[in-house]
Parts: sequence; C-alpha cells; structure tokens
Amino acid sequence: MKQGWLTSRTFKAMTLWALTLCSVLVATEIGVRECGLLDVPIYNVGGEIGYIPRPSQSGRFLNKNRWVFNDRSMGVDANWDPKRHPNILLIGNSVVVGGNPNDQSTKLTTLLQQDVGQNYSVWPIAAGGWTNVNEMAYLDANPDVGTATNFYVWEYMAGGLSKPAAWSGDYVFPRRPPMYATNYVVRRELLPKLFANNISGLPPVGLTSMNNLSKFEGEVAHLSRTTGRSISGVLFLYPKEEEYLLAKRGLEWLPERPQLQSICRQNGLILVDVSHSPDWNETLYRDGVHPTIQGNIQLAKILAEAIKEGLEN
Repeated sequence: MKQGWLTSRTFKAMTLWALTLCSVLVATEIGVRECGLLDVPIYNVGGEIGYIPRPSQSGRFLNKNRWVFNDRSMGVDANWDPKRHPNILLIGNSVVVGGNPNDQSTKLTTLLQQDVGQNYSVWPIAAGGWTNVNEMAYLDANPDVGTATNFYVWEYMAGGLSKPAAWSGDYVFPRRPPMYATNYVVRRELLPKLFANNISGLPPVGLTSMNNLSKFEGEVAHLSRTTGRSISGVLFLYPKEEEYLLAKRGLEWLPERPQLQSICRQNGLILVDVSHSPDWNETLYRDGVHPTIQGNIQLAKILAEAIKEGLEN
C-alpha cells in the first residue's frame, strides 16, 4: 500500500515536472519569436558565389534594427536602377553590409550615401564573410551591374584573394526561417560566447592565390574601363584591430600590399589604407573586426573624402 502510494506520488511529481518544463519551453519559444530574434536575412546557397542574401526581403532584428535587401541582393531600399543617378558601387563584406547589431540608418552604405549626396546612388555588393573572390563571382553573375558603374569603392582585407568564403551553415546564414527559435538562438548566439566552435561569419584568411590575383586585376581593369574616368575608383584597405595596432607601431600588416599598389597605379585607383587615417583608432572596433556605429560614421567620412577627390579629378 505504501509502495503504491509512493509510486503514485512520484508519477504525479514527474507529470508536474514535465508539464512545467513544457510550459517553460513553450514560453521561451514564444518569447524568442516575439523579441524579433528570428527576424534575420535568409540566404540562397550554391554556385560560384557560395551564398548570398535572398533578394527582395526586409525585417527588423530585435523589433528595432531594420535591414533590407533589394531585388539584386543589395543592402538598400531602392531596387536596382542604373539610370536614376550616376552609380557608385560599394563592394565588400560585413563591414560594408553591416549586421544585426546595426539599424539600416547606421550602416556604412546609408552613411556613405549621406556623405556623397543625392546626386549619386551608392549600390552595395556585399555579404557577411565574403572575400574578394565571392565579390568577383557576384560581378560575373551580374554583368549589367559592373557595366553600369560610374565609380566604385572596393574593400580589401588581408587574405582577401586567398579563396572564396564557403557557406557556414544555417546557424550563420540560414536558408529558411528557423523552425525552432530557441534552438537557433542558443546555437547561433549563446554557444559561441561560451565555447570555442566553428560557427563564424568572418572571411577565411590565407596566402594570396596567384589565380585569384590575376582575376582581380582583370575585374578591376574592366570596372575602370567602364567608368571612362582617369580616376575610376577607390581601393580601401580595412584592417582588423590587431592589424591596426601593428600599423600603429609602424609594422606592415598586409603582405600583398605591393601587388595591390601596382593594380591601383595601373587602373587609376585611389588607395586608402584605413589604418593610416588620423580619423581611425582602436576604439572604433565593436568586436575586433567590425566597426561600431561611430566607426561606421568615421569610415564613411574617410571614404567620402576619397570619392570626392576622385570625382573632382
């Protein structure tokens, strides 16, 4: 009799515990969704380009940070219209496109557009984690974008011509809205902060590939010819924080600098090394790589000055 009573009591306790756990899980799932933690860009995966934000989508991460991609997967509101204004292509990775912590109004493209004025349209070609190899694949897949440019600004980070960035999985670049919100947020946001793992949206690094360098020379030459200008664009060298600190000590942080300098001379590009700008410092990094909002403001000013110099000449 006593044993049966204990069994019944244990069963009731287990049932209560299970119901409580289910209630907590359901409440957490609802809370994560209501907080806007799933309102993130969706990606198409495959081909030479590797991965790219799906065109014609928008949202608000955390219900406040607005993001948008147009019909050509460019991080701007307006759909691609090469005839509206003279065009400035802004080519890069997450430094250019921004990320979830940034509202659309504080991203580099928006700030640069404000600085250069409304007589030009700034069109970003960028995705988080891309190298220059992925960016060239975009230009190859969208030849009309390259042939419509009047000026261009191309970001370069160390190792940018090593290899293309590969798709890092659904927890970094999701192909569809996550089915289970709690699992996604834990795997994407929490675990990387607690444990070392392979989840990363940063570009790969490595030695420059001669094949990729040759292709980059060709892409730059094509864009420069298309603009029809003697000063056709800007190549800006963007350092990570540790690389900036090397430059601050007078040390070289970019092994491939001589090759890039040669490409700039041959194609009428202004070379801007952000690490050498008096307006840049280590407080402008958010996480050792990406700029803070103030960093985006300063970077936009640095680039706008170079653009205006190029356009005036």
